[in-house]
Amino acid sequence: GDVTRASMLAFNFAESSIADNTNNEDGDVNHVQEAIKALCQLSGVGPATASAVLSAYCPQSFAFMDDEVIECLYEAKRGYTLKIYLAVNGRCVDIAEGLNGASGGGSSGGWTPADVAKALWTVATMSARNDEVGL
Repeated sequence: GDVTRASMLAFNFAESSIADNTNNEDGDVNHVQEAIKALCQLSGVGPATASAVLSAYCPQSFAFMDDEVIECLYEAKRGYTLKIYLAVNGRCVDIAEGLNGASGGGSSGGWTPADVAKALWTVATMSARNDEVGL
């Protein structure tokens, strides 16, 4: 009873906060941070899990915080904190903007932070498997 009610209240709050903070198209770090924090209020959800949900929900602002992506973009020790997620996501946003600018695609089309993370994960995974044919 009480646990289910508390879980539902937390989920409703998180859902409302996520909607408020993912409508921002420019990936503003404050909105990214607030959306991650909202999901992290749910039991068992940390920044990595929150990033998985948000990268599917709003790929133009959120990258998935995967091990390989962290290893590629974060120079300090790998971790799964909000601070590390914001640094990694910020790098993915910058790379996506650079790729879109180089291709003339602008920020409304082409690469998203989620696409950058997927590309980094793919290359890192293929490299770890010595799959040079696929690269």
